Amino acid sequence: MKIISILKKLNKETPAEIYYAGRYVCNLVRRKKSTKIEIVVRQISLQTVSKYLRRHRKNLKIEKLKGCISFSTDDINFIIRNPKKRGKYSPYFTLKEDAKEKAFTVNAMYLPIASKGPKGLIDIYRGRNDIRNRKIKVIGKADLVTKQNPAIMMETLSLAAHLNYRIDSNLFYAIKSNHALVKKVSINRIKFEFIKIVMSQKPSKYLRTMHDSGLMHMIIPELSICDGVTQNRKYHKYDVLTHCLTACGNAERDLVLRLAALLHDVGKPQVREEVVRGGKYKVTFYNHEVTGAKMARRILRRLKFDKEMALVVSDLIYNHMYNYEPNRWSDAAVRRFIAKIHISNKEIKKLSRMPVFLLRKADRAANGLNLSEISPRQISFEKRIKQVYNQSRVLHVKDLNIDGTVLIEEFNLKPGPTIGHILNYLLSIVIEDQSMNQRDVLIEEVSKYLSTALK
Repeated sequence: MKIISILKKLNKETPAEIYYAGRYVCNLVRRKKSTKIEIVVRQISLQTVSKYLRRHRKNLKIEKLKGCISFSTDDINFIIRNPKKRGKYSPYFTLKEDAKEKAFTVNAMYLPIASKGPKGLIDIYRGRNDIRNRKIKVIGKADLVTKQNPAIMMETLSLAAHLNYRIDSNLFYAIKSNHALVKKVSINRIKFEFIKIVMSQKPSKYLRTMHDSGLMHMIIPELSICDGVTQNRKYHKYDVLTHCLTACGNAERDLVLRLAALLHDVGKPQVREEVVRGGKYKVTFYNHEVTGAKMARRILRRLKFDKEMALVVSDLIYNHMYNYEPNRWSDAAVRRFIAKIHISNKEIKKLSRMPVFLLRKADRAANGLNLSEISPRQISFEKRIKQVYNQSRVLHVKDLNIDGTVLIEEFNLKPGPTIGHILNYLLSIVIEDQSMNQRDVLIEEVSKYLSTALK
């Protein structure tokens, strides 16, 4: 028997009052599917509910959590709880008391489990009306709510981004007035809500709201100060902040790509220079990708992203400013690029799907000049990469005719970082001249390298 059928049976056979609740009801009203169902049960304990479920559904693995029980079945996650009041749970609290514990009106609706359709909707705070108006409102006075619970400010943005709703004006002004209180919120909670904004359908829209409210300045001030930083109008219509937000919105729905797009030009304010050459005014941002990569790594580590994520994102930013010139790039230069961004047999088959190229695509589409996402030069570059890749025998350390074991045996070296440094040095030589990939030649080069290093 399906879980909902069992709960309907429980509702009919006992004094229990069982309701759909929370985000699930919001999605029902919005006619959206859910993979998570929240259930509120009155008049009977969760222990009674658990026993009843197990009696009708053997082998059901029910997990006891604080104030609720949880289990998954048929790809649906169920959360069943008693009503809540001031942080405590009881089967005898009312739905009105429970609704007060909710943050947002759209999540404070209930539907009796026996109802057919939303006709029996219990809507204490007019959440259905806010859904019709596509608006996010809090329960209570917005200024007081944001002061008492500063975490609700980032949660407001992430919920608005998830639903693609606007934020009630009173709530927005409360966030703007109290944005400095976000410093009281744990970094992990901020990161959790920030990721939901970045991964939403329209991240640029809600990241802009994050900036306008002052929250961006408190959380990522390095990005916030990009506002109003003008660029060379020949290549960019927008200021740096607008360009970064737009690039994030253009990027595919992948966290690494979107973070890289959001932060790819964060180093520009640090290196911006205004120069006059030949009587012409020009704005330059030399090496902004180098500065930006370092800044992005610090930002992501500060926001508690793991080292690997921070490294991958910063590497993308560092490499996004390649400037391919067909007549100037030798085959060796192309090989250096292949090695630099780690193109292997797997990637060469789907070269245009390389993250650095996808970032470049999002970057180009965000310049506001209505250019094609992929330039003719980029198409030519990818074709050249494939040609050089197929013609080259050595592009990675593993392709060398020498390895770490040989270095240890021939030169009495100990395993460690030095072995990696030597192999990378040899790779740089062979990338320039493929004929150098001979064991005797490479051993001779190692001898030269070590003799120089020891001086």
